[in-house]
Amino acid sequence: MLSELISKIDGIMWGTPLVIICLTAGMFFSLIMKFPQIRLIKDLITTSFKGTGKGEKLSPFETLSIAVGGRVGTGNITGTASAIFFGGPGAVFWMWIMCLIGTASSFAESVLAQIWKERDSSEFYGGPPFYILKGLKIKPLATLWASVALFFTIIFSGVQSSSFVAVASYTTNIDPVIWGLIFTVPLAILVLGGAKRIAKASSIIVPFMSIAYVLASLIVVVMNISQVPAVFGMIFRSAFTPGAVFGGAFGTVISWGVKRGIFSNEAGLGTAPLVAGRAETSHPAKIGLSQSFSVYIDTLVICTATALAILLSGCYNVSGVSGELLVQNMPGVEYSQFAAVAFDSIIPKWGSLFLTFVLFLFNFTTISSYPVYLGSNKHFLFGRDGNEKRAANAMKLVNISIIVMAFLGSIVSIDTLWNLASALSGLMSFINIICCILLYKPVVATLKDYEKQKKKGIDPVFVPENCGIENAELWDTIVEEEYKEELAAYKKTFSYNS
Repeated sequence: MLSELISKIDGIMWGTPLVIICLTAGMFFSLIMKFPQIRLIKDLITTSFKGTGKGEKLSPFETLSIAVGGRVGTGNITGTASAIFFGGPGAVFWMWIMCLIGTASSFAESVLAQIWKERDSSEFYGGPPFYILKGLKIKPLATLWASVALFFTIIFSGVQSSSFVAVASYTTNIDPVIWGLIFTVPLAILVLGGAKRIAKASSIIVPFMSIAYVLASLIVVVMNISQVPAVFGMIFRSAFTPGAVFGGAFGTVISWGVKRGIFSNEAGLGTAPLVAGRAETSHPAKIGLSQSFSVYIDTLVICTATALAILLSGCYNVSGVSGELLVQNMPGVEYSQFAAVAFDSIIPKWGSLFLTFVLFLFNFTTISSYPVYLGSNKHFLFGRDGNEKRAANAMKLVNISIIVMAFLGSIVSIDTLWNLASALSGLMSFINIICCILLYKPVVATLKDYEKQKKKGIDPVFVPENCGIENAELWDTIVEEEYKEELAAYKKTFSYNS
């Protein structure tokens, strides 16, 4: 009964209105900023690897690693598989579309997180609660988003571990509870070690796991190379005419592609800005570009690798709107196991064992990134009045909740957790996307300021008043303390040309 209720709520949250809003917002930001995700592709890459994080502050690369670690997880494997199962192969196309235009939404929300970030004695904090409060001056809405995000992240910890345990138990026949302990114990050690330890671990694990997974997926592609044109043709045909190909509904294909696209790359969801706002940088646009790059890594690389492995091997089923199977290539196999079966089809047994190892890393880095995400929420809800002790105690409770939920995820129904997390993410996306659209002017002004400085050949620094932005006085202190040479070059260049 509860599971059915949650499923209905999820269906309402991710109905046509939200899908249209997400697609419209991505296109709006892309057009109004002239597609920076394409024009500034070089900057997307370079900004991700420049800069250092002093003390407890996080560098752009560390926040990129955490963001990729947070994005690359269940959404890339189980999420992509569920998109194919419920929406057919055409849903993959709409995941690509959501990625392409969603990078603009990701840029916008990450820039806003940087513009209105705050600082305590040692760290930066930013994200939707801060730009809703300071940019729109709607404190109740900011508090609502922060509270929902807190609950969502804890619940999604269970989704991540549940997805891993489902595959691990399938490939090894080891009891889920044992896998839950194997997963949770090292997670607890890392999570309780603080943001900097998580950042250092992510910067090592994330590049390794991403490259290993893509290479393994390429083996599946190479082994089925003759079928590649046919599979891409199937994706494109079923993206627009699903009824003719699989008997499905057009709206269902788009809905699942957009929903799982956002679920995977988090563009517009508002969670990634919680990390983006914690980075140390000289200009908000740099982090916006870096976070856009992480969306590309997530969807165009990792999700595409998963989709091709599943579709090329034919290891998938497709469900109709009423629950009937339109395609039944693997009777009795759940969508959470599609990728494992796909890898096994190339390297029997060893393929699924490899996937188990990779999924462990994917989901481990995802859950371990959550305390960094929620550090900003913790500060907003409990620490803005300077009561650092209360904020620290609240964070300890959150971390313990994440660890407990990660273990419980190994023994509860994945469908119920998926639907609950999906419904919460729908509410978060709706609030965040609308707020970002209302705050488009500061986003556009910040990008123009960044490009203006780049054209003059100087390393951009952010002076809020010169962009017409209020309530961002912290930036005056940041630039004067940490970027004196860049500020001097800025003053010389633009006082000379004024």
